[in-house]
Amino acid sequence: MDTHEKKLAWLQALRGMAAFMVVMVHDRGALMGSAAGTVIANHLLLPMAMGVDLFFIISGFLMVLTTRNFDGTPAYAWRFAAKRVARIWPLFAIVSVVALAVEHHGLRGFRDPSVLLPYLEGLIFVPHNPAASGIYFQMAVGVAWTLCFECYFYLVFAACMVLGRWRYAGMAAWFALTLLAIPLFRGGYNLGVASQPLVMWSRYANLAINPIVWDFVFGMLAAWLYVSGIVCRRVVVVCTITCVLLVALLAGWHRLGMVNFFGPRGWGAPLAIALLGLVMLVKVVRIAVPVWSVWLGEISYSLYLVHVYVFEAMQRIVAHAPLTPSAANYVLFLARPLAAVLCAWATFVWIERPACAWMRKALLGIRMPVAWPRLPLGFHRRLD
Repeated sequence: MDTHEKKLAWLQALRGMAAFMVVMVHDRGALMGSAAGTVIANHLLLPMAMGVDLFFIISGFLMVLTTRNFDGTPAYAWRFAAKRVARIWPLFAIVSVVALAVEHHGLRGFRDPSVLLPYLEGLIFVPHNPAASGIYFQMAVGVAWTLCFECYFYLVFAACMVLGRWRYAGMAAWFALTLLAIPLFRGGYNLGVASQPLVMWSRYANLAINPIVWDFVFGMLAAWLYVSGIVCRRVVVVCTITCVLLVALLAGWHRLGMVNFFGPRGWGAPLAIALLGLVMLVKVVRIAVPVWSVWLGEISYSLYLVHVYVFEAMQRIVAHAPLTPSAANYVLFLARPLAAVLCAWATFVWIERPACAWMRKALLGIRMPVAWPRLPLGFHRRLD
């Protein structure tokens, strides 16, 4: 691990934490068989769904941080897009094929257009049915709803690179249009991610106007703060301000209309405050994180994609064990996360990493398919 990676180990650890939080949210069902277990599931584990908000905030942070040396050229923009596609698509495509075969009796699903279509739409990250299940879009691969938002954000980020050094101005204008102007024009503006009026003429447009996109914007703001010259060397001051803001937000949670759900009106807001405070801290203090947490961050994407299917397999295995229903539920609760992590590690080593490397090499070997006019003088200077 080089110096730069060590410096950002805290961010990788956060990514691993976010993935494991999502795993525990989906694992909570095993506790619902008892009154005490239901309380734990609903009040302790359910809020861990905020791992999704944390994922999105980290994505926004990384997109700014990893492109801070953008030189304004089309070639750079193409490399950026190619790397993003290579990072998320290969493993998702493999998981989608396996899921289709397992959930629809082998090759039968591939021959049925009504079954195959949702999986194909998922492969190009188009929401299948925004009206059916709110923000979850009734995706064939359930967790793919978050990838729809991720890819939308990548698309906007890459498209704005056409503007060279004005790319952030372009992004600001786009997000002001889609997250403020259009929702206000449509009436009934609110920050509820599951209560937005649907755009009937375009399923994809529902991504653009959904307030959960603010999570990515929060992450971008945190990255700009991280690379800026703004520094507060008094750790006590940073911690105090962060804690005061968080306590004030939590104290007024219901009065402010906050909800226990995704987005800026929910978990996204306190996470954004916490990350801004953490960014100010890491600029002056080296935060040591456990090696295992960084490792968990490395396999986080595999963990996110495969854990649901590992859970299903474990459910079938334990169902044949000579256990009482109560004992079986506790075994599932403890064993499923461990099995998911182990399977995610194997998936990362044997599938994700080589598949991503192969696609990245293939895409970067292609000359940029579209050339646009040479940008004005000054657009190609290196931006540090």
